[in-house]
Amino acid sequence: MPISKCKLCHTETELVHSHVVPAFAFKWLKKSSGDGNIRLLETPNQRVQDGEKRYWLCSDCEGILNKSETLFSRDLFHPYMKDSGKDFHYSSWLLHFCTSLSWRVLHLYLEDNHLSKWSKSELQLINKAENVWRRYLLGQKPHPEQYRQHLIPLDRIESTNAKTVPNINRYLMRAIDTDICKSESSIFTYTKIGRFITIGIIKQSDSNYWQGSKINANKGVVKPRNYKFHRAFWEYILEKAERAAKRLGSISNHQQEKIDYAFKKNVDKYIKSDAFEAMKADVNAFGKDAFYKK
Repeated sequence: MPISKCKLCHTETELVHSHVVPAFAFKWLKKSSGDGNIRLLETPNQRVQDGEKRYWLCSDCEGILNKSETLFSRDLFHPYMKDSGKDFHYSSWLLHFCTSLSWRVLHLYLEDNHLSKWSKSELQLINKAENVWRRYLLGQKPHPEQYRQHLIPLDRIESTNAKTVPNINRYLMRAIDTDICKSESSIFTYTKIGRFITIGIIKQSDSNYWQGSKINANKGVVKPRNYKFHRAFWEYILEKAERAAKRLGSISNHQQEKIDYAFKKNVDKYIKSDAFEAMKADVNAFGKDAFYKK
């Protein structure tokens, strides 16, 4: 293991191989796929077993983040997958977990040089948010100040009058995705794992942009309610779903043969899987248009 400065506590020490998006999300994706295989949106022609890892954290800080990850996975993520209509009570672990997601996504995009063309003022805002999130995660701040976290729970769309795309249920119900977004009035991180979207606010001029989704510092309830956000955010989600469909539609003939073989071999498991439920939801809503076109 390399020796370098831990990105969280800033101690020069031996670093461990840490997941960017927590491992439980990929274990769920794999287990619920029907055939035990997963393909990431970035590399659809490659079957993978796990998500991306980086040497970012010391073992102590890995343990700090793992505590809220475990509680989120146990008390919200997996129970919600079984019954999304219930009320799910949370305490301070939810804000800690979602902040850790936003913090890691921020570092991912900084490290991979995706923000090299951003302005100096935008990067200053990002550095301020990173510092506050980091100190909150370490217990040095009681909450992440104006750099709030929002959680949007998702489920299938059976019908809608709004503009949509024919793979929307597969994206909403199953995709793992990350991004950092900006407009003239806002900057935020975007992390999607299964049926949850986490938003980490870096800049937001309109306090009414997100309604019903803010995570409280101490306790609260995730439950069915009206979640309101700007129309532009829904259009952004549609773009993400459409991009996912195009990437999966670009799978090579050789890889498509592997997918077809795995499907036929595991058809009994597939029709009982969450992946099948997502596909069925799209087929019920969109008919033959739900299938990817090469």
